[in-house]
Amino acid sequence: DIVKKNRILNKEVSKYPSLRRDLSMLVDSSVSFEDLKTIAFKTEKKLIKNVQVFDVYVGDKLPEGKKSYALNFTLQDEEQTLTDKQIDSVMQKIIHNLAQTAKAEIRR
Repeated sequence: DIVKKNRILNKEVSKYPSLRRDLSMLVDSSVSFEDLKTIAFKTEKKLIKNVQVFDVYVGDKLPEGKKSYALNFTLQDEEQTLTDKQIDSVMQKIIHNLAQTAKAEIRR
């Protein structure tokens, strides 16, 4: 049992590049980063490799009951280099689902 728990898995490094996209949004104060991350991964689990928060702002410059998140998405396809069109499509799906599910307002 201990051997199974401590087994190291090796995975070949992809020969296709990963890329990052940032997205800033306004959400209700009750929405957590984990909520946003879950929505993103449910939207596109094949290409999203990581979602990180790099800024959270709550303050008097925002409407009451709101907070701002800035997220970084790492995307990568294991079988090909992603095109701009594919990247834009994935990001539009993420934006749509964040707006529908978490009532996120994308900040441009």
